[in-house]
Parts: sequence; C-alpha cells; structure tokens
Amino acid sequence: MQDEFDNIPGVLSTEVGYTGGYKDHPTYEQVCSGMTGHTEAVKVLFDSRKISYQALVGKFLINHAPTVDLSHVRGGQYSTIVFFIDAKQKSDAEKVIAVKEKTLRQALNVDVRGAGKFWTAEDYHQHYYRKNGLGSCSR
Repeated sequence: MQDEFDNIPGVLSTEVGYTGGYKDHPTYEQVCSGMTGHTEAVKVLFDSRKISYQALVGKFLINHAPTVDLSHVRGGQYSTIVFFIDAKQKSDAEKVIAVKEKTLRQALNVDVRGAGKFWTAEDYHQHYYRKNGLGSCSR
C-alpha cells in the first residue's frame, strides 16, 4: 500500500509501521506473532488542498480487499482498518465506506478506529515493493 499512496498527487510522504496494539517499539517478528495487538499500517502525510482524506480512504479501499476478512492472517496484522485523527475524519471514513458498501451491495470488512501511537517499521519494510523490484500491490 505504501507505494500506492506515494503515487497519488497530493501525498507528501508515507511511512510503514505498526499501530493499534499495546507493545511499545514492536518488531516485525513480534507483530507477526500476534502477541502485540498491532496492525501493519501506512502513515500518510498529505496536502488537503490537493487530495482529500475521503479520496485517500477510497484509494485504500480499492487496493486492500475490503470484502475479505484478513484479521486471522499471520497474527492479525493485516486487518483492514482506516485510522482517523478527529471526528471529521471518522465521519468522512464512515461515509466513504457506506458508499462503497452500497456500490458493491455487500458489507465491507473494514474497521474505523482512532489513530494511536504509530511505531515506524524497520527500514527494510519501507518502500518494500520498490526496493525488491516487485510489482505494485494494486488491483
């Protein structure tokens, strides 16, 4: 997802990491164990004059299989979650999800949660697809 966000006009920077759990300074191996409560996430800094939060949520839903329950995969770190930092973002995310559900005529397996402490992932995870010459993860 990181490289997908990087390619969107108005996105200033991205960083992959872990959030939503209770372990400070988690490592990838710890997150994979399922014992930290963390989810892998992408932190996106964007210029709201060029792209809206709603548009970013929409792009995320296109690229992250929102109809598939990924919470059980490898310790739960691949759960589909949209994080928000204020009430407006929460409302906007819920609206985008509702529109997508109506369009698809099915419920999405997406949680909407307040953003907590974000722990930056190890350097080898940053821009993983680009560094490893892999194709995009987009659909």
